[in-house]
Amino acid sequence: MQRECESFSQHGFIGPVPLLTRAQCALIMRHLHHGDSPEPLKWEKGCAASDCFFLQLATRPALLARLRSLLGNDILLWGASLITREPNQVHPWHTDIESSASGGRFVSVWIGIENTSRESALQLITGSHAIGRTIQQVAHEHGVRRGEASAAAVLDWAHEVVPSARFVQPAMNNGDALFFDGRLWHGSENIRTTGARTALLFQYAAAGAPVKMPDFSQLEWPFRFKHSRVPVLLVSGSDSTRTNYIVPPPAPAMTVLTSQFRPLKLPLPEDRVRRWRPQHFFAGATPNVSRMSAHVSVLSPGYSPHAPHAHPEEEILIVLDGEAELVIARNESGFDARRERLGAGSFVYYPAFQFHTIHNAIATPITYLMFKWTGAPRETEAPLETTLNKTGRIGRTSNLPFATEVVCEGPTHYLAKLHAHMTELQPGAGYARHEDDHDVAIVVLSGIAETLGHRLEPHSLVYFPAGEMHDMKNPGPGIARYLVFEFHGSLPGEATGSLPTPLRRSSWRAWGYRVYWELRRRFAATSFWQVLRPIYRRFR
Repeated sequence: MQRECESFSQHGFIGPVPLLTRAQCALIMRHLHHGDSPEPLKWEKGCAASDCFFLQLATRPALLARLRSLLGNDILLWGASLITREPNQVHPWHTDIESSASGGRFVSVWIGIENTSRESALQLITGSHAIGRTIQQVAHEHGVRRGEASAAAVLDWAHEVVPSARFVQPAMNNGDALFFDGRLWHGSENIRTTGARTALLFQYAAAGAPVKMPDFSQLEWPFRFKHSRVPVLLVSGSDSTRTNYIVPPPAPAMTVLTSQFRPLKLPLPEDRVRRWRPQHFFAGATPNVSRMSAHVSVLSPGYSPHAPHAHPEEEILIVLDGEAELVIARNESGFDARRERLGAGSFVYYPAFQFHTIHNAIATPITYLMFKWTGAPRETEAPLETTLNKTGRIGRTSNLPFATEVVCEGPTHYLAKLHAHMTELQPGAGYARHEDDHDVAIVVLSGIAETLGHRLEPHSLVYFPAGEMHDMKNPGPGIARYLVFEFHGSLPGEATGSLPTPLRRSSWRAWGYRVYWELRRRFAATSFWQVLRPIYRRFR
């Protein structure tokens, strides 16, 4: 890190640095096209302030670790945007207006996402951050307007102050990042015959560095600024200066999920008008995922709940009764879709943004259970693809009192590991009360089980977030057979998140920890009365 800091100070940038995997880049592009993202907050660079997906990307541990070495522990995220350049499109030489102040303390991170190469990557003038003037000002002094200066001319101007300055266009691939000083002179030209280049731009400042809203109708020197305040997120440490307008993160206030016990007695009633009847069970945050939800649905013969669709959540669908026809498609048209039959006790895993739907092709209603979750996009090289698991065909595998058989395991876009196994529990057998670092969901297929005094008959569902105590035993006369899903947010020894994460123990601690950080962010952003006013209005 010391060598990188010295290089950054001298040249004004470091990189390329491998930061995102190809799978993450593909996920970002799917999110861009199908994620139904909210509008950026207040201005075009406010994506992280409105969309937790981009905030999670901008606060990955590896990213923040480098930023702390460059900016210190107290860091603000003031800009997050997606930049697309069409073939042969030129972005003129410039210094970003918001970070152009001579005092520095700004770092921008440019990450290639699609069609990234040397020919489409950023062009930089090394050492130009130390000149003390923006390229716009220097061009104005030479009587040259925006977009008229060639790279050779820009380099000549830099040489007048920094003789060692060089023109650099690093060789980059999708997922590679450049960290550069906010004052650096830079531009780009997508020298490609086909394919637009897409990049992420995250822009940070040391706490206390003022971030002003530019008037983008005046891109030439001298710059103009608006009175509007830039929405800024505190992503590391603290900021008591009140220099900037610090806003709370975009994730909605989520209930911290506690242990759930949901008995189900089939058949469930149909909705004879809509022909599809969903029943919500629970939704909330856990130590391993930003949001986990579950619901059960009854689908009438001949119907589908919707056309093929895709969504940011990953999903598990378990057939409880009947035989479902899965429609696994490449796009919303459903053309050339793959169709699979799935019987009771079997399940399918859908990754984020997989187009899919379900159809009832039999003469009786079908009942199915669904888990859906999201989390921070992980540095996964090869996430699980759509996976069918016909566990209903798995027979008894052992005469042991307690026997398991793994049916699915692997990393996903949001989980270090998704694991599923079938368990058979002999009468009187079980295991003692304990807690796990991962979330656990259990769906009883046959027989009777009991946990924490709750009797679980066939089709019952239980969910234990990480840190919740639980046990299991079979009090019945026959074999209890159930599916277990484990949701691992991290692997042993792996750092969890960059933003404060719930404690991996009791839900009360997790709730208290979230309240603490929410109050801390709000106090940094606003007055004491503005924090208390919503509470007063709610309880008066």
